[in-house]
Amino acid sequence: MKTASIAVAAFATLLSGAAQAQSSDWDEAADRGHPAIYWDGWGVAHIDAASSVDAAFAQGWAQARGRPDQLIELLVQGRGTAASLWGEDYVQSDTVVWTSGLPDALPHLMAALEPEERERIDAYVAGINAFFAVYPHALSAERGRGLPVTAEDVVAHANRTIYLTFVAGNELRRAQRLQPSPGEDDRGSNGWAIAPSRSQNGNAMLLMNPHLPWDGVFTWFESHTLADGENVYGVALLGQPQATIAFNRHLGWTHTVNTLDNADTYVVDLTPDGGYVFDGEDRDFEVSGHVLEVAQPDGSMKQRQIPILRTVHGPVVARDETHAYALRVAGLNDPAYANTFAQYTQMAEADGREEFEAALSRLQNPMFNTIYADDSGEILYVSGGLHPVRASGDAAYWAGVVDGGTAATLWTDYLPYERLLRVVDPAGGFVQNSNEPGFTATYPIALDPADYPADFVQPDMRARPQHGLQMLLSDQSISFDELIAYAHDTKLTFADNVLDDLIAAARRDGRAEATRAADVLGAWNRRTDADSEGAVLFTLWALSALQSGRFEYERDWTFADPESWSHGIADAAEPAAVDALVRTVQRADAAGVPLTLPWGAVAQVENDEGDALPTDLGLGALGAFRVGNFDFSSSPLAPGFYGGTGWVAAIEFADTPRARALLPYGNFEHRPAAVASQYELYAQGALRDVNFTPEAMRKAAVYGEVLDSE
Repeated sequence: MKTASIAVAAFATLLSGAAQAQSSDWDEAADRGHPAIYWDGWGVAHIDAASSVDAAFAQGWAQARGRPDQLIELLVQGRGTAASLWGEDYVQSDTVVWTSGLPDALPHLMAALEPEERERIDAYVAGINAFFAVYPHALSAERGRGLPVTAEDVVAHANRTIYLTFVAGNELRRAQRLQPSPGEDDRGSNGWAIAPSRSQNGNAMLLMNPHLPWDGVFTWFESHTLADGENVYGVALLGQPQATIAFNRHLGWTHTVNTLDNADTYVVDLTPDGGYVFDGEDRDFEVSGHVLEVAQPDGSMKQRQIPILRTVHGPVVARDETHAYALRVAGLNDPAYANTFAQYTQMAEADGREEFEAALSRLQNPMFNTIYADDSGEILYVSGGLHPVRASGDAAYWAGVVDGGTAATLWTDYLPYERLLRVVDPAGGFVQNSNEPGFTATYPIALDPADYPADFVQPDMRARPQHGLQMLLSDQSISFDELIAYAHDTKLTFADNVLDDLIAAARRDGRAEATRAADVLGAWNRRTDADSEGAVLFTLWALSALQSGRFEYERDWTFADPESWSHGIADAAEPAAVDALVRTVQRADAAGVPLTLPWGAVAQVENDEGDALPTDLGLGALGAFRVGNFDFSSSPLAPGFYGGTGWVAAIEFADTPRARALLPYGNFEHRPAAVASQYELYAQGALRDVNFTPEAMRKAAVYGEVLDSE
């Protein structure tokens, strides 16, 4: 496909008959060199194309068809001009984009793209614009004002997502509050790779299980691409031109958010004349600005001046009377790290671990753990990304606001790939991560903190990674079906850790409320099954007990004894724990809610038809492996659901990969009649078969499109 010469008019000739034709007709058209999209009954876009450029065009077309309004909204937000089209709600996101310097850096980032990747991005954009040229009414009038989109929009959106959301999101939230620490982030994931030595069938297996919000930049799009002899299946965040969690015929990988600290907030003293102090000298801020256009409800436009100040560290993101706070983000706006998508292309085209690591070691992605498995039986864990080389300070120091008044704290270089946390083919037969520091990626332990810089986040064990490790360590021969069952396990490990002590303390307390609670919790199965009676009471108590920070266990987990999990309630903490339990019972009584209310009456997800479905999702902070993010703060008995377990896939690397997966909300903003809902499977804790082979892809198709670019 010669994307440079594509004319929108060429797509006006797309045959409407072909879109509804039989599979054999699509195959014939595809065989003539036209990219084809086979939509299966779950709404997955299967792309068959002669080249990766044609495939990128079809990917753009497919995402535009599936989520038109959301796609354009995201790409325009990357520009930093969304407020000029859609008003006040977008001022904050536009302000962050301009303050970060991304629009000014964009020409340099574009110039640094590898030619082949630039061609694919151009084709992806051409596919989006072509779809809307043929189907202009697919977009709302509001979002239509964002057309056309450009390659610059895609790169800006990717950088906004990766750098300003994933890498720097916590620091930006801290700057808004000027807090000493950024606080907890509920974005997380589970990832497992099982070696043949621990697999019942003797094949390596991979579990993909990211937990993200279900909207905005975190929305997944599922697709399957056959092009250039490659067969790649996975998900991309909407607005990205290719899958970034995926598998091919030989290997696969998933990501989890790692504990890598590569965004820092620096504080500098202000001078009387409007500058700041650095290394004992007065410095002037680098000053620029941007006039933000903000659309008004009456159709008029208001201008808002955004002052942009920079120190030697980076952009100023907050100020008070005597200090300025500047943000430094590893890789942000640096053309040396512009080829994230090129790296993913290389990863997807790899045939084995060495080729895969050759791609991964380019460090074009500034963060994320990578968990990998392949058909030769190799498995891999890497805590990847850009880790700053720091002259001094431990992890606790760098987690706080950093003294920016001295050059001694200003980092400029990054550790090479060889110095990152990495485990290959360990004796234990598995690697895993559930967002804990990577030193516990496998058991027996294979990594020693003493071998790494002091600013690496030190070993720690929370309830969710404990849950995953306990399942792995309990099974020396994991079957494919067991892998899927483990992904949906409903146990709360925090309950296992503390409930015996809590029940005993409640019975000793003697208050009627404490005794009633002890009876309910004693009969509870310590799971979040939809019909579990006691999970609601325990969760509401735990949220209250954890409000003050880390829980006071009788015995804390230690890296020196990694299979002895945290256990019990510290004697000094027991009275407060029982008081919290009594208050929880009193609130339930006041609301007329039985203590045995089934968990599924509270933990519900609304499907795309507005029906509330009971689920067995639980809170990750309490050790749920199958995570649901519920906001209990406004309505404890009707918490709002805002994400968590989304894309789930289990892959066995046999001669032909065997896979089952689920994307609960699917690929469509408005699901077509021919596409089945996945919400019911999600509520049941079930997955569906993946149509990976060309034969399965064609057999499963319910709708097809042939894209004629001639």
